[in-house]
Amino acid sequence: TLKHARKEAFAAMTTNIIATLWILTISSQVLAGATAAVAQPAASPAPAPPPAPAAQAPAIFVFGDGTLDVGNNNELTGGEMGDAPHANHLYYGIDFPPGNNPTGRFSNGYNLADFIAMAVGFGMSPPAYASFPNPGPTKMEGFTGVNYASAEAGIRMSTNADMTIPLSAQVVNFNGTVAQLKVLLGGRKPLNQFLSKSFFLIGVGTMDLLPESNPFDPPTDDKTKVQRLMDMYAATLTSLHGMGARKFGVINVGLIGCVPSVQGSSGHGGGCDESMNRLAAEFNAALGPLLSGLAAKLPRFRYSLADFYGFSNATFANPSAAGFSNIISACCEGPCMPNSYFRAPCSNRKDYWFWDDGYMTEQAAKVTAAAFYSGKAFITPVNFKRLIAMKG
Repeated sequence: TLKHARKEAFAAMTTNIIATLWILTISSQVLAGATAAVAQPAASPAPAPPPAPAAQAPAIFVFGDGTLDVGNNNELTGGEMGDAPHANHLYYGIDFPPGNNPTGRFSNGYNLADFIAMAVGFGMSPPAYASFPNPGPTKMEGFTGVNYASAEAGIRMSTNADMTIPLSAQVVNFNGTVAQLKVLLGGRKPLNQFLSKSFFLIGVGTMDLLPESNPFDPPTDDKTKVQRLMDMYAATLTSLHGMGARKFGVINVGLIGCVPSVQGSSGHGGGCDESMNRLAAEFNAALGPLLSGLAAKLPRFRYSLADFYGFSNATFANPSAAGFSNIISACCEGPCMPNSYFRAPCSNRKDYWFWDDGYMTEQAAKVTAAAFYSGKAFITPVNFKRLIAMKG
């Protein structure tokens, strides 16, 4: 068994900033009386803006890989398999406000976790677990949740071992947060109420399907790769449920055979690797029954299954309808680093689906989040909005 290495000291990242849209209404002026000509009275001051709408969930807890990571990988050093993936350098964050602000997101700006959090009523994703003091938050004021996601993480500990924070370790970190929240909230009962109303966003599995991410993990039984992953995924979700999670927003695996690193590699002729996509489809086909089975077995287990594969496929079939002109190339080529070998990123970033060799642009994340949060076509049995509105 490979030893998971993780550096305890993480760099502090930007604390959560809550951005709200204020709608100002200007009252018309009413002149009193019908007196003779007098000077025009001064305009009445504009009324105070209404209070910001309350978030629809008390907190969001995020688990998964680089599609959702907001900085947990920043200080990871890597291990036997290689260096840890980092995005805390330009050109990452080139569109993150206030500008040219790399935070560890594998995007030119906000990522999928950010836009889903915005839809729920927060300013962006909750902060990375790495930014909190050990073991977790020290006060409830301003607390919106924790993001545990780690780029290139998998369901299995052996996936990209020593380079990332696997899902199982993310759940261990959440357990530490739960213990701290119990103290801050004043006991088990208020903690259970808080967690039952919170939203648990999970997106993982892509890296587990890639052979290069699992070179030292030979099968030890007669189960298929997908069957073994489902067993581990079920155990992890059951563990989270046992800690108090009730509302699960699960994102399936996308078109892993169509990312730029695959399409641009020799042997694929500039096209998608359909064998890789079929493996992703097999994983996704097993994920639905897994979740429905857990819902039937675990008390008050509620879920939404977001079809990232289907949404990506529909978008790639007609990209212009979604506002994209390039669904093949990376806007920022190579590892997206500012040196003489790799060119600067494209200027028309909203036209691109892919930011780098494997992750979405901010614009792609934005339209994807909208489809999952309030759409109907690519999410079942209910969308994220309806899931969150359910009684905890």
